Amino acid sequence: MAIINYGKSVFVGNARTRRHRRRQPLSRLKLSIDQALGCEPETPPLRRAERIAQRPTLSRVERAITTTHVTRIETASFDNCCLPHVHLYAVR
Repeated sequence: MAIINYGKSVFVGNARTRRHRRRQPLSRLKLSIDQALGCEPETPPLRRAERIAQRPTLSRVERAITTTHVTRIETASFDNCCLPHVHLYAVR
């Protein structure tokens, strides 16, 4: 049985780590340019999990007690009033 020794040229990692290492110098360059010009670096948008974590939370009891506020007022329109407009649908 042969023993395989990997040299330093072979990187053991997945695509994510390779992509991260490839993009690191560009990120450092952008940050140094922003610092040299006195601009604040742009903040990345929050990820979905971070947005979910920042939501105001209600306990199970509070959700059960609170009533839903339905403020829906139906107005007469062509879509929800069929009796006055029967003549439009008459088939002869």
